[in-house]
This record gives sequence, C-alpha cells and structure tokens, in this order.
Amino acid sequence: MTDRFRRYAIYWTPEPGSAFEAFGAAWFGGENFGLDPELAARAKRAPARYGLHATLKAPFRPRSSATIDDMQRALDAFCSLRRAPEASPLGFIRHQRYVVLSPGGRTAAIDWLAAECATHFDSFRAPLTDADRAAREIDTMTDRERAHLEDFGYPYVLSEFRFHVSLAGPLESGEADMVRRALEPHLAPMLREPLRIEALTLLGEPEGGGAFQILSRHRFRFT
Repeated sequence: MTDRFRRYAIYWTPEPGSAFEAFGAAWFGGENFGLDPELAARAKRAPARYGLHATLKAPFRPRSSATIDDMQRALDAFCSLRRAPEASPLGFIRHQRYVVLSPGGRTAAIDWLAAECATHFDSFRAPLTDADRAAREIDTMTDRERAHLEDFGYPYVLSEFRFHVSLAGPLESGEADMVRRALEPHLAPMLREPLRIEALTLLGEPEGGGAFQILSRHRFRFT
C-alpha cells in the first residue's frame, strides 16, 4: 500500500452545500452554540476526529495490495447497482454516553445497506492484529460482538448495527443534557424530513494522524 493514509472508512456524510454540512462545519470547527467553552471542547473532542458522519464500514487498515483507486472503483460499481435508501427522520438519543442522532422508526433499508458495506468491502481490510484486539474492550463484548470483530474488524455490524450520527461525548448525563439543549434548536429544521442517503463517502486517516479526510463521494445510481 503506497497511499498516504493508514486507515480508511466508508461513511454517510451530509450532502455538500446542505444545512447539515454547514452545522457540522460550525460545531466541529469551533462554534460552541452558547455552551461553556470547556464543556464544548471536551464534548466534541472525540467525534471531531471523524467529522459529522454515520459509520457504514468502520475504519480499517488496508491490505498491502489495496489502493485508493481500487476502493473507489469498487464503490462506484457498488453504488451504480443500488437505490438511495431512506429511513425515518433523525432524532436525539443517548448512546453509550454519547449524544447522537438516530432514526426514530423504520431503518430496514439503511440497515441492509450497512450490512452490505460491512461484508462487500471487507476484502480491502487487513487481518486483525493483536494490537487491534488490545485496543478493544473485548471483555465487555457479547459473544456475537466478538465474532463480528474477528470476522469484519468491528463488533457493531449486522444485527448489532445501529445507524447513528455522533455529536458529542463521552459525557455524564447532566452534561449530555446541556449539550442536547444547546444543539437542538440549530438542528430541529433538519430533523423533520426522512433521512435519505444519496451517496457513500470514502475517507482516509492520514499516516501522521489527525482527522479523517474525505477522499471521494459515490452517488447511488437509482434515486
């Protein structure tokens, strides 16, 4: 692998030029929306590394023979045969000490897409190492989650998957409530319409570390 990224991921990201994209750029770019600056900085430190997104294929180290071009061609081919899926509108929930957005109702089409992404693109992933396993809290996982980690490099796939957009965390309950109250007015207009995934986004984590970077977007052929 000669590319300059150490890990790759396939995410949902907001449509370019959308209000959702503008919100993410503001929140993760330094806008605190009235929150105490120390709380805001701590709240978004972890999710800011990945940007406003939902995971469809979790970050993975590539096989030595894989290239960005290979992955982009595979994404083009994958999206050319599929319809843009929809789900119920996003809403605020608490998820593992994080403030996240998640569909409140039907999710079958997006759950199926996530399962396809987890399996279809796994051929690009390098096998797990002992260091990869050590980085996970394996003792807290269910047997199924441990099996998914071994099979797909990530425990929360297939039946364990839940589409969510991380905004802040990890936080204590009271802090999470404050963050939600601060963000809710700015997101409310975007949470009234069904969620529609128009494209898949390929991102890379630079070799030197830092935030994931968008490399390309791949639109579904059928809408």
